[in-house]
Order: sequence, then structure tokens, then C-alpha cells
Amino acid sequence: MRMKKALAILTAVCTVTASMCFATVAHAADKTDLVIALDADIDTLHATNYSTGVEQDVLNQIYDTLMYYNPDGKHDPEPRIAESYEVSEDGLDYTFHLRDDAKFHDGAAVTADDVVFSLELFKQSEYQGSQISMLSSVEATDDKTVVCHLDTPYAPFLQGVLTPYICEKAYYEKDEDAFATNPIGSGPYKFVSRATGSNITLEANEDYYRGAPEIKNLTFEVIPDAATKAIALQTGEVNFAEVDSSVLPQLQANSAIKIAEVENSGFAYVSMNLEKKPFNNEKVRQAINYAIDRDNLVSVCYDGEAEVNSNICAKERFGYSDDQPQYTYDPDKAKELLAEAGIETPYDLGEILVAEKYSNLATVIQNDLKAVGLEMEISVKEFNSYISDLTSGNYGITALTMTLDGDTQSLEMAFTSDYIGTANNARYSDEEMDKLFDEARAETDNDKRLEIFDQIFTKAQDEAIYAVLCNPLTLYAYNAELTCPEEFPFEGNYYVYDFNWA
Repeated sequence: MRMKKALAILTAVCTVTASMCFATVAHAADKTDLVIALDADIDTLHATNYSTGVEQDVLNQIYDTLMYYNPDGKHDPEPRIAESYEVSEDGLDYTFHLRDDAKFHDGAAVTADDVVFSLELFKQSEYQGSQISMLSSVEATDDKTVVCHLDTPYAPFLQGVLTPYICEKAYYEKDEDAFATNPIGSGPYKFVSRATGSNITLEANEDYYRGAPEIKNLTFEVIPDAATKAIALQTGEVNFAEVDSSVLPQLQANSAIKIAEVENSGFAYVSMNLEKKPFNNEKVRQAINYAIDRDNLVSVCYDGEAEVNSNICAKERFGYSDDQPQYTYDPDKAKELLAEAGIETPYDLGEILVAEKYSNLATVIQNDLKAVGLEMEISVKEFNSYISDLTSGNYGITALTMTLDGDTQSLEMAFTSDYIGTANNARYSDEEMDKLFDEARAETDNDKRLEIFDQIFTKAQDEAIYAVLCNPLTLYAYNAELTCPEEFPFEGNYYVYDFNWA
């Protein structure tokens, strides 16, 4: 997906340069259209069964949540569908009071029954349900009041329950297929159309309860190639995009482009299928961890725009400790562990399967592993086809990035048995690990939770379940005449409602 096709790039330059010359006649303040580049196509617009960041980027514009919660945990929740909330003294009941003027895009009023339905549907999702796993039951006490019941107090519950998109129950019951392909939300933008593999078009919801958006027409263009995307940004064909660090120098040199660097808990990593040899051998996995030069990888693949970290828990995240094991570059140790595992080198690992956007990671890893006697070929697939192979276990080794945001509890999706086939890409199954995450979910004392997470991440590192590489920054590039928030929220979620042309 990032193969550089000279003809396609040249065509893009010729086309968009002409459009840029024409565009300079108009003033930014007169603009009402916005084009955002996505680095992959979506597979679904289902409000609870989405699994990729690009899907979430689109859904964030169509749907609203009960309240807005900044993932950094340093801000009070802001009203959205719910105007206010309170928590019972025993911490078991969360009551939300809904606003009177929120409507879905088809004109139907948002009711408490819709909220109950949305939370129940979200909890059933194999991709998203863990975020409200502590929800015991939810009820509508009247048309505008919703009460969530927990069996035990759980401090991070508020962050989790403010994640689900609020959906229209009647629309889902009428047509489940359309619910996933032609979504109707209550957010600032309405779905208009989708051209598979090409673009998604939205339009402003003029009846939005917070006021009509200033951006009236919103288009998401699928542009997987980093260089093509950078050209489109500079010529004005695209106005906003998440960009690869490889194109950062040329964008930073362009005064018509602004750059935002956003911290997040996402991680780049090597996933090994523990159901297949030799990756079921702990010493082999440890050897692979020691064989990778993470400092070099960050320099080559991210131009330094990432923090080296072999722990799946980001250093800024609750549960991380410097006392937890870290893997450093030690090829001699890697060779020693391979010998202990009975691996005679050179040894053929087969293929490292990647989506095209991760091919640069694969190249660096291929070279590092070859230096310790482990050889492999790189196999590149279209993104959604790649995700299908990944989640079905149809691979041996791969490299990718993933974000499991929210409370640290969400990292259970990478480790526990219930999530094999979704985010547990290693297909790791261990009763002790499952039990530790269950204990962390039920524990209300933060110091004790910290101790449990310390056990979890120490165990994960000792067993080398993954080879985590680093925590990349999210890099946004956008037209200098486009007004965006002064600071993007932690994790990098963006909302076009907050954008306007200066």
C-alpha cells in the first residue's frame, strides 16, 4: 500500500497543482468543504463492531456519545447526549440525564431506550465490549434518564461508559445491514455515500443540537501511499491527514502546512502466532526480542518520532514500571537463546505477513533477524485482507501498530483467551493471565490494581508474548488556513466539528 508508483504520483501532481492554482482565488473563510485522507479503506461503519482506527475516525463524526471524555483523564466530562450525571455513594449506580433536543439524523428523538440499547449492543461487541465489561445491567427509568448498575465499584467505569456511540434502536431493528453500511447517528455529520476503496462522503447536520457545523461537506479520501498523501496535502487536494514520519521533513519545510504531534498509548510491535512452531517456544520469542535494534528501527521507520519501549504498556500509562523487564538490542544473547531452543541457523521462519503500510517495519525486522540467523520473506497484503488473515490466525509472524486506549484494563484484549480472533493476535491462552486481568477488573484500590498490573506486564515480558518495539507519536498535517484545536486530545482522536477555515 506504500509502494511508490511514479506514474500515479506524477499524475497526482499535475492534477492537483492545477486545482491549487484555481483555489488560491478563493479566501479560506469562504470555504465550507474539507477533505481528509485515510491511509486505508474501512470495512464497516457498524457502531459497535468496528475494529480499526480509520473506522473510528469516520464514526466519530457521525455519532455522539453520552458525554465527551478526554482520554488523558485530566478533564471533567463534557455534556453531549447526556447533560449531567451522578454516581451513587456506594459507586454501584451511574445515573445519566439526557438532553431534550438531541435527535437522530432521520428526525427521531434520542431517548433513554436508545441509550440502553446502545450500551447493551456495545457490551456484546467482541471488539469493544471490554470497555464496559463491569456493566451488570442498564435501565431507562424514564424517557430521559438512564441508570447503569455495577455489581462492584470500578473507578474506570465512567471512562468506559462514555465510549459507546449512541444508536437508534428502531433503525437497527428495521435493517441491521443498513445499520452497518448506511449509519444514522445523532452527531454533527450525516452519512451520504461510500465508494469502496475510494472515498466516504458526509454532510453537515444542520439540526445538530450544539449548532450547525462550520464545515458543511466532508470527504474522506482513501490514500494509502505516504508520498502520494504528502503531495496531496501540499497541493491542496487534501486538507488534513495523519502522516508518516518519512514525509515529515518535506511537510515541515512547507509554510502552507502545519504539523501536530500527539502523544498516545499506541504501540508498534511484532506479533508471533503462538499456535505455530517455532513461535510456541518462549526462548525463540525472547531471541527475536533481543535481535531487534529498536533505536535503529525508530530512526529508520519513524525518523525519531517515537519512544523506544519493549513493554506493551506505554510509559505514561497506569500500570507501567521501570522495574518491569525491558528487551534491549543484544544479538549475541539472541543467538545464545536460539541455540538453547534447539534452533540451527540459518533457520527459515517462512513469511512475515504485513499490510503495505507496515512494510517498512518488516524490512528493518527482516534485516535484524537475518543477522542472528533467522531468515524470512516479506509478504504484503491489502489492509482489510491482512486484518482478516491476522484475526483468523492465518500467519506465522507479522509487524503492525495497535492502540488499545481507555483504561489499562483494555490491554486484556491483547492477552486474554476471550480475545483470540480479535486483538489477541498472538493467540495466547493462559489461565493465570486470564485470572490476573479478572482480578484487576474487580479491584477498586488503585495501589492494589497497580500491583496486579505489575504482575501482568512482568509476566508478559518474561514470556515474550509479543516483541513490542516503540510508542509512535500520532502526526497530523493540515492546511495552515484550517483552524484546528490548539491541542489534540491524548490518543489523537479528532472531531471535524471543532474545525473551521480561518
